[in-house]
Amino acid sequence: MTSRLFPAWTLLRKLGARRSLSDTTDRLMREADVAALRRAGFARLVVSGLLLIAVLIATRDVPSDYMMAIHQIRAAEMTLTLLGLVGLGSAWLASRRIAVTWLPGLTATLDAVLVFANLGYSHWVLEIPGGFFSVFPGIWVIPITMAASAIHYSPRLQAYVAALYVTGLGSLVVSGASLTFAEREQALGAFAGQFGWEANMIRVAMVLSTALILVLVARQGRLLLERAVRETTMRLNLTRYLPRELAPILSERAFASLRAGRRIPVTLLFVDMRDSSAYGETMDPARLAVFISSFRRRVMRAAAKHGGVIDKFTGDGALILFGVPTESGSDAARALSCGRTLIELIDRWNAKRHFDPPVRIGIGIHTGEVFCGVVGDEDRLEFTVLGETVNTAARIEQATKSVDCPFLVSTQCVVAAGESDDWITIEHPPLPGVTRPIQLMKPRA
Repeated sequence: MTSRLFPAWTLLRKLGARRSLSDTTDRLMREADVAALRRAGFARLVVSGLLLIAVLIATRDVPSDYMMAIHQIRAAEMTLTLLGLVGLGSAWLASRRIAVTWLPGLTATLDAVLVFANLGYSHWVLEIPGGFFSVFPGIWVIPITMAASAIHYSPRLQAYVAALYVTGLGSLVVSGASLTFAEREQALGAFAGQFGWEANMIRVAMVLSTALILVLVARQGRLLLERAVRETTMRLNLTRYLPRELAPILSERAFASLRAGRRIPVTLLFVDMRDSSAYGETMDPARLAVFISSFRRRVMRAAAKHGGVIDKFTGDGALILFGVPTESGSDAARALSCGRTLIELIDRWNAKRHFDPPVRIGIGIHTGEVFCGVVGDEDRLEFTVLGETVNTAARIEQATKSVDCPFLVSTQCVVAAGESDDWITIEHPPLPGVTRPIQLMKPRA
């Protein structure tokens, strides 16, 4: 109903609505908003200072008996000083990330209040008819404040600012008695001083100030565009060799860290399909491709549900990482939950498709320190994790065959997850190729 009665309001809401963004994009937008607030604040401060200097220089020879001009000059000095303080205050708050969300609207409102206070002073105190607002000195500040609001790249804010000034100026026009043509011609004589070189030089300074702010707006837009293109290009390149979960969330700094390589604690989950060769012998190639793709979709679904990063698929198996690119205290617990989800998904798949023999998997999980990074030259880069922890996790998954248990984890992982009561220790032969003694556990239920 509201959209039918007030289509303009609906359009305004659509202009201001921010589309659903990824975490990284949202972070970049917040950083851009803070930078815009700082720039807008300093722009107000600098422009107000320059205009105040221009007013002081251009009006130093105004006769002291020209009271209307003297009053307007004092009002202009006060308005510019307060505008500068508003800019200084907004820049200070933005630098400390205080009230970032509503600060653009507040500063734009304060700008409008100061501008209309100046115009109102000329209208009601100096008794200048509202119809002559175009010769009021304060009217030239409006383009400056509107340009300052454009720095934020917010259609809703810009529409709000436009509505403020259109409503205010419209009210000024219709206020007071309407003058006849003869009365208007007679009243214009009182504004002769508004068209001297002093007043015109101030107007030129205001035009210059507006132009400088618009240059800043254009420069910021260009920087944002270049950054967006650079980030997009980097991510397109990263998707060639990074896990699909990592490429969208890596900043340039985080990628540089991976390129240099580092040692980090992670939890690794190896999953492998049992007796997959039997399916390869009985299925035609097209059905086999669909079968393996369906299996991988379930692996991806489980990893995504618990925040895992799929390092790689190897035929009918996969390596899932927890703790990349940043470590979390819940890495081990999420890996165990991912393993349980995987088993549940495969059980449901078997019940749905009635596979004969049923699909079986083996899962091995281990926690420890690994080398994590991007290796290779520019022609062939590859994301990888290396170290004894990776080898141990792979051997644990292979041990599921010898002990006839589909889900095995190391004691280190269970302790890190805080789930000791849900797992029991099992007897098993030493893991081949693993020098350190590893105790394995299986689910209690």
